[in-house]
Amino acid sequence: MSGRTAREYKNNGLGLSGWLREGTARRQERRKHVVMGNKERILESAKRLFGELGYAETTYKRIAQEAGITDGLIAHHYGSKENLFQLVEIAILSDLLNKIDESQYYASDGLSSVLNFAKCILKVSIIPESGFLTLLRCSPFLANTVGADNSEILTVCAQVVEKMLDSLRKGISDGSIRPDLEPNLAASVIFSTVFGATRARLVAKENILGLSFTEEFYPEILRILTRYLENDPSPNYDSLS
Repeated sequence: MSGRTAREYKNNGLGLSGWLREGTARRQERRKHVVMGNKERILESAKRLFGELGYAETTYKRIAQEAGITDGLIAHHYGSKENLFQLVEIAILSDLLNKIDESQYYASDGLSSVLNFAKCILKVSIIPESGFLTLLRCSPFLANTVGADNSEILTVCAQVVEKMLDSLRKGISDGSIRPDLEPNLAASVIFSTVFGATRARLVAKENILGLSFTEEFYPEILRILTRYLENDPSPNYDSLS
């Protein structure tokens, strides 16, 4: 919508100063949108580059080139590279957590809850804009950073783990998951299997064993997890495809 003219302000008794004030407000609003756009572009560019190049090779210069901005804007909006990286990780993990929550709506029991959880992670891993590759390539950096405050990231990670434990406990309670499984051990097996599978498919495409990863790779991972978890020895594997 276009702004009012100086004549309209005069006719309304507001005068030229009112017209100028509204023009200034519109310019400030447009400037605010530009700044927000820059921040979002920086975050998205950093998310992609951290995944493609790793932490060490992703420099302010590379991010600036990718985002189409100057180096100084990155420091202005995010401060240090380490801070930017942690914000990228938090954004990726928070989005993953939301998708995991959505996957639980379709679970009828504890077993389907766990399998939907695992399936969600596998699906997200092959969406380029999800930033999942950044989690695989750069998370070891976080574990070895001296003096870094990773508390926010650890909080989101703890939420992911707790949701898995809740699903496992539910399955053991409702009889859909083996009663002899210890939830913490089972969660360790599941996360190791799922994240190991994503690393194999996304990071180790060219491997010394000459292995290939077809479209059936992830469904087979889910079948393996089903056989590990189920209390019923005759599952319907077709529902996992």
